[in-house]
Amino acid sequence: MATWRPARIPAELARDMILNGWDEEPIGGIDSESDISDVEDPDYCPPGHVRPSGNQPAPAEQDQSDTEESSESSEEEMDIVSNRMSRKGSYWAELPPTQAKTPSHNLLRSRSGPAPGFSTVSPIDAWKLFITDSILEEVLRCTNMEGRRVATNRGKEWKKLSKEELMAFIGLTILAGSEKNWDVPIRVLFGSPLHNPMYKATMSIGRFEDIRRLLRFDDKRTRASRLETDHMTAFRYIWDLFLVNCRQKFIPSDCVTVDEQLVPFRGRTKFLQYMPSKPAKYGIKIFWVCDARTPYAIDGIVYTGRQPREEVQKNLGENTVRQLCSGFRHTGRNITTDNFFISVPLAEHLLEKGLTIVGTLRQNKPDIPPVMKASKSREVHSTEFGFNGSMTMISYIRKKGKAVLLLSTMHHSKMVDENSQKKKPEIIIFYNQTKGGVDTVDQMVGYYTCKRQTQRWPMVLWYNMIDIATLNAYSFFRAQHPEISTGITNARRHFLTELSKELVTPHIQSRLEGTPNLPTYITEAMGRCGVTKAANQQQERSTEGQQKRKRCQICPRNKDRKATNCCWKCSTPVCNGHSQKQIVCDNCTQ
Repeated sequence: MATWRPARIPAELARDMILNGWDEEPIGGIDSESDISDVEDPDYCPPGHVRPSGNQPAPAEQDQSDTEESSESSEEEMDIVSNRMSRKGSYWAELPPTQAKTPSHNLLRSRSGPAPGFSTVSPIDAWKLFITDSILEEVLRCTNMEGRRVATNRGKEWKKLSKEELMAFIGLTILAGSEKNWDVPIRVLFGSPLHNPMYKATMSIGRFEDIRRLLRFDDKRTRASRLETDHMTAFRYIWDLFLVNCRQKFIPSDCVTVDEQLVPFRGRTKFLQYMPSKPAKYGIKIFWVCDARTPYAIDGIVYTGRQPREEVQKNLGENTVRQLCSGFRHTGRNITTDNFFISVPLAEHLLEKGLTIVGTLRQNKPDIPPVMKASKSREVHSTEFGFNGSMTMISYIRKKGKAVLLLSTMHHSKMVDENSQKKKPEIIIFYNQTKGGVDTVDQMVGYYTCKRQTQRWPMVLWYNMIDIATLNAYSFFRAQHPEISTGITNARRHFLTELSKELVTPHIQSRLEGTPNLPTYITEAMGRCGVTKAANQQQERSTEGQQKRKRCQICPRNKDRKATNCCWKCSTPVCNGHSQKQIVCDNCTQ
């Protein structure tokens, strides 16, 4: 008898059969050479075989057991293939690919740090790299235009805002942030003797309030036409200028982070966002790409929702990463992000651009095979690996029935930290080290923020832009002058204090020299800030103050009239009644 034995199906063929169905002909069939079974003839023995005797199993029984074992092994292989097959048809192998060298997309091709050609000596030099003259000039033009319009409607005259005065205004807001006085009323900062004298020495409280109220960032006359295509047109030009400076002045490290920042705001705007997981709940959302090693914001996108005449956006997270990381193409950098942005198509796209990505995955993604799903039968702190080309997917059981999924195109091995109790894979350890780039920037910005309470959303973005600029300037300056952190408890606060002083000092000097008869409390505040008049002027002022009052030499002695004026010819003390405007005594006029 010729017994039929099912063929052993390879894993790849079984995968194709699962995807394509079972409509094909069976691989093996019944032997059709004989119509009569050989088992019916008990005396038949095939040539070269020995008839079984005793306990030895018959050949037919042996073939039967082999058939069952082969069938069971084939079913197991098919189960393994189906467990590692995603709904999209991608197969995630259990074994990692063999690689002889480091992939080219994992090689960094540039050195991180300040861009060449930019040197700084003081904090204001670093700050001017980000808040450039083009930004200040645009703000001056729009603010003076609005100031003249409002003053004309009220029948008053607008005092033109100068660049020096605008920088002093910014310096006061930075000073309030460095002292954590962002919620202290303006009148308390300027009037209380317990606060920094730099406020009252720089400008009056009325002037500060006028600048804050009339600060504008675009031409209001043409805003209506621009609103037809952009919800953020009132701040778009200033924002774009600032982002260009951030991208050009610093070279990121080997890893960057993409995440969102919620700027607190509850006023009226078309792109107000509600995020219950954030402390502020309501605000303006900004997508940032930041350096994972240094607190530096590289590029950002303000989420304005669907723009006028624009179609509904799809794959918002994926498109955001593509736009923010378009300047890093073919540089070998890695992008770390969370499950809002990452996907398998995005990872494949970035690989084509010479970039890698590491991030968490949501459980409902169609590219996840069943073997990666959470199961109560899996042990705690166990890891399941899946490999598909240059992509690696892991499923880590952090606690019973709870799995964390991560996708990486940077790691290609099953490396696990066996020395720790939780036995975390290398991908999770790397993700935890690099995921906080944007969160660190947001935390540092909020700690010394210069924001003030306002109902105008452009001012909210302006304050946030100043905060980001000061943080970037601090990271830039510290990279070139690492000694600023030695021997100082809080180097960043010291940097902000020095920066605010450098911003306001020129305007204080101009106010002291250009404004006669300043009140004593203001001149005293200026002196406490280290700003005084020139040496000769100060000496004349002190000589006049120290001159004693003497009795008029022309008046009768019984009147005893005291005089501070002296004759310019004979220096005789005379009162106002016996002198002229030139301060000449009566004897000298004769």
